[in-house]
Amino acid sequence: MLNYTTLKKNEKQFLSITGMELDLFDILHASYVKHWTKYIKEYTVSGEKRQRAHRKRKDGVLEETEDQLVFILHYFKSNNIQEHHAAFYGMRQSQCHAWIHLLLKLLKKTLGALGDLPERDAAKLRQALSGIKEIFIDGTERDIQRPLEEEVQRKHYSGKKNS
Repeated sequence: MLNYTTLKKNEKQFLSITGMELDLFDILHASYVKHWTKYIKEYTVSGEKRQRAHRKRKDGVLEETEDQLVFILHYFKSNNIQEHHAAFYGMRQSQCHAWIHLLLKLLKKTLGALGDLPERDAAKLRQALSGIKEIFIDGTERDIQRPLEEEVQRKHYSGKKNS
């Protein structure tokens, strides 16, 4: 089972699995802990309203906040299927699914609080990049949802599939 304690001993492996260096991880973790603490006081891991106070379990999975961050960063970096990812962390696929959805939400809040979320508005992006001379663009092709009307579909057709 992967965990932060053993993984941090090998910085190269840590970077390979999480895509992040230890010092940046520590900054992210400090902010993440605040969001986790706030969430776990009110809700259970499955998202239900909490009836009693949270306590760490000896037999629980991902009880440590560092392990939670490693888990979700590793998921994004490796893009494993959930069954495979669950095996890495000693849990069932259903548990893995629940953790991914919870940690995704908390990670998004954490990155938003740190101001590190990707910019989606073109005008804000232009303003943010106005002082930068060189820009690198991610050229990954992504699927788009095309309209059902045939004429409008042609406008969005990439030309990649010749039929």
